[in-house]
Amino acid sequence: MKHRPLNREEIKSVKNHLITYLGNNIENFKFENLYVLEDKDKYDVIYANKEVLEILKNFAKNIYGVGISFGNFEIKHSNSGNKINKINKIKFSISLEGMSLISKDIVKNYIIVNKKGETLFLYGRDIFKSSILEMNGGGKVAVFNKNRELLGIGNYGGGDMIKNIIDKGWYLRKGG
Repeated sequence: MKHRPLNREEIKSVKNHLITYLGNNIENFKFENLYVLEDKDKYDVIYANKEVLEILKNFAKNIYGVGISFGNFEIKHSNSGNKINKINKIKFSISLEGMSLISKDIVKNYIIVNKKGETLFLYGRDIFKSSILEMNGGGKVAVFNKNRELLGIGNYGGGDMIKNIIDKGWYLRKGG
């Protein structure tokens, strides 16, 4: 895989996504620790310290994994006939590991659940609103237990349910 630092538009996309969770805490985030591993139409974003990134610069193109998976880019191209003209839109999605890295600084779009909600969520189940101890925001939310330990990522669109997108129990269930 080809590897490179994030370009200006990619940094903007990551920043716009993270600000929905971090608010003003975005200033504490080290964007210089992000790198892209690029393979055809796959753009994985990794987080690594400066020493690892310096070593990475010494390698050619054959890197298949390094650092912590932080998320990925979905890149949409505008087409004209058979030719791809230009990148039309870059959308960043954070991974569970990426959410874990920023979890201590999350101040927006999160929920804290009780013990029953924690157990259900870690077993991959959606949880009822009655399991929520504290809520801030909606949409794609970070889900924490009462000790503010990250359990995973959910989706709350109003109503009575928080849909489980991915949780830390997934690694045990799927052998990830």
